[in-house]
Amino acid sequence: MKKSSKLLIAAGMAAGGALGTLFAPEKGSETRKKLKKQVRRFASSLNGKCEEEKLKMIREKLEEHKKRVEKHIEKINLKLAEYEVGKLSETI
Repeated sequence: MKKSSKLLIAAGMAAGGALGTLFAPEKGSETRKKLKKQVRRFASSLNGKCEEEKLKMIREKLEEHKKRVEKHIEKINLKLAEYEVGKLSETI
């Protein structure tokens, strides 16, 4: 998630919280408890999404490295095959 998106979400939450507190039919202490609970729940879900994105990025990087390693292994195997063919032709 982009930094600007996170900022907009946080600003929206703050505005919503302020408006909710102003127009709440309950006591302030009850409203604050509910608001804290909702903020914690949202922060937890946001944290989980950030972790998922980090894992996705790590998987993509690992896949890129895997492909590079496989290409190098292929080159090494070709060189070994060329070397073995050269050794075989020397013995004939």
